[in-house]
Amino acid sequence: MKKTVAASETSSIRPKLGLALGAGAARGMAHLGVIQKLEEAGLEPDVVAGTSIGALVGGMYAAGKLDRLTETVLELDWMHIARYFVEITFPRSGLIEGNKLASLVSEMVGEVELTDLSLPFRAVATNLMTGEEVVIDDGGLVEAIRASIAVPGIFTPARRGEDLLVDGGLVNPVPVSVCRALGAERVIAVDLNYGRVRDRRYRNSEGMEGSAPALSQNSGVGQILDWLQRNTRQFDLALPHPMKAWMERHSLPNVFDVLGNSLGIIESQIASTRLQVDRPDLLIRPNVGDIRFMDFVHAGEMIEEGRRAAGEALAGWSL
Repeated sequence: MKKTVAASETSSIRPKLGLALGAGAARGMAHLGVIQKLEEAGLEPDVVAGTSIGALVGGMYAAGKLDRLTETVLELDWMHIARYFVEITFPRSGLIEGNKLASLVSEMVGEVELTDLSLPFRAVATNLMTGEEVVIDDGGLVEAIRASIAVPGIFTPARRGEDLLVDGGLVNPVPVSVCRALGAERVIAVDLNYGRVRDRRYRNSEGMEGSAPALSQNSGVGQILDWLQRNTRQFDLALPHPMKAWMERHSLPNVFDVLGNSLGIIESQIASTRLQVDRPDLLIRPNVGDIRFMDFVHAGEMIEEGRRAAGEALAGWSL
């Protein structure tokens, strides 16, 4: 996506605008629709900060590759998701090494450094050993994104120097403060977790509403486990019993949902508190609470919801 003439001509006289893109796993595809709507309104940011999936979208946007990302996610099916996310290794510090996903991002954006970006961008991560917020402002863009999306227990931590970094949603799910630190006078923030803990409901294997999500044929992890079962059948005798049990269907939450939802609860509570202190000038909250951790196949719906939520929030608002 390119800057519009109007936005470029007025950038020197209007307040410096920051865009804070929040964490939220697959729900982050709503960020794409939000950015589309902002650009249509002539509101293009001068600085961008992203946490977790917000770092992926924000980094691609800053690199001028958002259209490529949009095309890619709209083409995703469960087979693609399995290939990008599933790396059949015995868990050490995470279920997924993240190398395949990093390679996919690298294919889209190339080898680019954060300092080379024309649009200033920061990715937020968490220092696993100290619990401190880490704002990544140099080094490779792909490496910065990989660190910010390292959901504990799902992705292995990313090493940066002597530090081990994990998902930034643990400390700053909606990085308004990072945009302010970059000099933004006005900040538009996108929160993907609002209402998800309160409103979200699942159906168990008998179709009754409850707190445990069924691993249905249509769920993201259900499809991925089907793929795993089909493609590892020849190794079945060699698989230890715990792994066989892990690959079977149950009405209880699967490991991805347990870890993803746990992080979502934490992010929701932290975001609620931080947004009271680090108040954005405009807060956009797409209604994507029913989207599960790896449900990227619903990207089209989430993009449209992002557009809707942004349009509603922008009504009557101006810099």
